[in-house]
Amino acid sequence: MEKEQYSILIVDDLPKNIMVLGNNLAQENYRIAYARSGVEAIELTKKNDFDLILLDIMMPELDGYETCKTILANPKSAQVPIIFITAKNDYSSIVKGFAAGAKDYVTKPFNSKELLARVRTHLELKRSRENLEKLTQHLEEAVNERTQMLRGALDQLKSLDKAKSSLLGVLSHELRTPINGIYGSVEMLSEMHEDLESQENFEIINQAADRLLSFSELSTLITELNIDQYQLNKSIVDLSELVHGVWQEKYLNASVYGETKINFEYKEDQFFVEIDHKLIKKVIGDIIDNCLKFNDQHVEIRIDIRSDADWVYLVICDNGVGFPDSLLPNVLEQFSVDSENYVEGKGLNLSAAKLIMKTHNGLIEIKNQERDGACVTLRFINKSNKLP
Repeated sequence: MEKEQYSILIVDDLPKNIMVLGNNLAQENYRIAYARSGVEAIELTKKNDFDLILLDIMMPELDGYETCKTILANPKSAQVPIIFITAKNDYSSIVKGFAAGAKDYVTKPFNSKELLARVRTHLELKRSRENLEKLTQHLEEAVNERTQMLRGALDQLKSLDKAKSSLLGVLSHELRTPINGIYGSVEMLSEMHEDLESQENFEIINQAADRLLSFSELSTLITELNIDQYQLNKSIVDLSELVHGVWQEKYLNASVYGETKINFEYKEDQFFVEIDHKLIKKVIGDIIDNCLKFNDQHVEIRIDIRSDADWVYLVICDNGVGFPDSLLPNVLEQFSVDSENYVEGKGLNLSAAKLIMKTHNGLIEIKNQERDGACVTLRFINKSNKLP
């Protein structure tokens, strides 16, 4: 938006003050409107769109404080920045002005350069906020559009495994380009506008993009596993050592979740399995993350490893809310949709875990405990007796 496109309303009961302010603002080619009372100003804001209002406090009938509150109470003018310009410079008057909703406060007599600088700053902040709102709306529309496309496709391809994999692959590829564009745009805007309000909004957009990127990466993994294109990097590993490493990492982060406890008794017993270290570490980490994320702050997580002649069993249990009974039979399926009980973040992670265990000729089993919580059991082929 160019300078001459900004529209500013001056509100003062003294014509001389309006003339002085108008002459100063004319230097910047702003469009100027004026009102000589609070009532007149309120009526003008109902009929016109202003980018900024310069408002005197001491006026007859309706003072600046009440005028400010009334203007901001109207949705049409609620986002217009208001700067008080007044001779009242005591602390209580300034606090009262900000409490009424003003964005800034300039005392008379004012310095012209300071006034213009403050006006320019608030106009730029308003423009930044509007641009950010447009960007956020565009992102939401894009996500909603993609979501609707996905839902429609899932209804048609529910029973076709190959088609499901193709859909995930295409979706993952198509999401990456707009996501990268979002990251780049937010980074550029973040460097241009460093005020706290803008930075907080940029963080919200980044978090939304992170979620889309995580979904994209998980979709790619599921696709590659489904169509046997993932290159496994298997080696003989002591499962207890791997679990101990994941436990240490998650235990350090558990403090974020309040009084959460993660119990794992690291023994010297060795449980050798042949696995892709990266994939199995992801499965274990995702299961623990789900326990942390979807339970309250007092959840207790227990991790145990045992074996028999053929299998090594890794069991992860918690005393949280468990799984809804209606969801449990299909919780490991990729496209089993239970709209009443679906919880964002669980579905595809568990589907990926099932596929990963399948590629290792293993199994994953999930069941609720008799009292509280649920248990996830990962079953691996025991290689301990087959070592040279």
